[in-house]
Amino acid sequence: MRKTAELIEENNEKRGLLNHDNEKVYEDILLYLRTDLRIDEHAGEEILMDLLDHLVEAQEDGKSAKELFGESPQKYADELIENLPSENRRNVLWFSASQVIGLTGWFAATFGVISLVVSFFRPVDNGIALGNLLLMLLSVILVAVIDVTVIFKIVRSSVFQKDKKKWQAYVKAGLYGAGAFACVALIAWLFEDFGPVIKLEWWIFLLIGLVFLAVNKLMDKRGA
Repeated sequence: MRKTAELIEENNEKRGLLNHDNEKVYEDILLYLRTDLRIDEHAGEEILMDLLDHLVEAQEDGKSAKELFGESPQKYADELIENLPSENRRNVLWFSASQVIGLTGWFAATFGVISLVVSFFRPVDNGIALGNLLLMLLSVILVAVIDVTVIFKIVRSSVFQKDKKKWQAYVKAGLYGAGAFACVALIAWLFEDFGPVIKLEWWIFLLIGLVFLAVNKLMDKRGA
């Protein structure tokens, strides 16, 4: 049985065989399925691969995606989702943990880079209270869980819509992600220091961020 990562890679390569119109319809279905966290990822990728194979064959016979999937690709996709197995709870937790670690990595790395840049203009206080550090970590975890759910819903709502509405949804999702990131920074800034204070240089934050991002990458590969 092919692994999920192999199916995704093959899908990416094979989509190049589709013409513009067929690829647009297919990618809407693909995005609609991939952003539905309820369905089993591997089963979803298998059905997407089957659909792509059928569409390539239909295209060679002069048929379009609309002829294959009907006038309402969303209705067709909803019917597929109803017949797909649910994602294993353990896999959902693994995915959530991966996203939390990834977001924590980006936050730590960004914080380290910002500290380095600021240090060129004024002295930077490298002291951070452990209580605040824990509060920031809990905030990142909460933001990561909410972010994945909300952003996926925003993206799914734009699928099968006109390009203008899709663009608006992507901007909305990007602004939401940036706003959530700003909220974590604001929480860290608003709360007074509590707990023992330790000194952490900018490069330590950057190193921690890179380690977390590497772990996130490994988790994604293992989950695939």
